[in-house]
Amino acid sequence: MSDDFAELSEEQILQRLLDADTVPERTVMIKRLGVPVTLRGLTGKQVFGLRERYTERTNRRGQTIERLDEEQFNVALIAAATVKPNWANPKLLAKYQASGPEEVIKRVLLAGELAALGDAVLDLSGFNIDLADVKN
Repeated sequence: MSDDFAELSEEQILQRLLDADTVPERTVMIKRLGVPVTLRGLTGKQVFGLRERYTERTNRRGQTIERLDEEQFNVALIAAATVKPNWANPKLLAKYQASGPEEVIKRVLLAGELAALGDAVLDLSGFNIDLADVKN
């Protein structure tokens, strides 16, 4: 994209929005396991929905206090964004006696690996970019 983005017509802008159905993907290697994990970016609706689901609210003295369960949020981000491997594979569920993909992820990956994959999902989802990147 060039700096003449301001010169786009309304029709060109509309067409770009209509064509905006591709989502970035990246494969990240879990070195300890020798396993590639392919992740895709998530929409704002998906990320904010997960954030809402894992935010606990309590009322104290008339004030609502919010606390994000970062571990659960990160695991859910990874589960939602993973293209490969299939964390819900019946063999993985059986081996780790897990009720779903999130449990498999928590039992297979180390804390630092969870954080790195969660950061990769957020990067692919457009977080952690600066205004210069958005401008260009």
